[in-house]
Amino acid sequence: MFPLSPDDPDSVSEEDVWRSAPHMDIEQWLEGLRRFDQSLYNLTALEVWSIAQTMDHLTPGFWNRFMENRQAAVRQFIQRQGQRQEKREDGESGVES
Repeated sequence: MFPLSPDDPDSVSEEDVWRSAPHMDIEQWLEGLRRFDQSLYNLTALEVWSIAQTMDHLTPGFWNRFMENRQAAVRQFIQRQGQRQEKREDGESGVES
């Protein structure tokens, strides 16, 4: 439906997509969008990996430090979300009294 890569045999040009648009049903559109979304996700993952590899080459240990910082950030995020949820629950129980 949507172009994935130049080497993909199922890949079609943007012009072909627009030409066939009036004849596509909603399921075809959704499938095309899903494939396109997955392509973008894969490209983003490849870009992140290439940046990390480059940085790790220039600054040994970069990736390890990056992942440690990411884990700490995720822990902080989860704590904040838990605190927000507790505040909401406290607020809801305060209204009922």
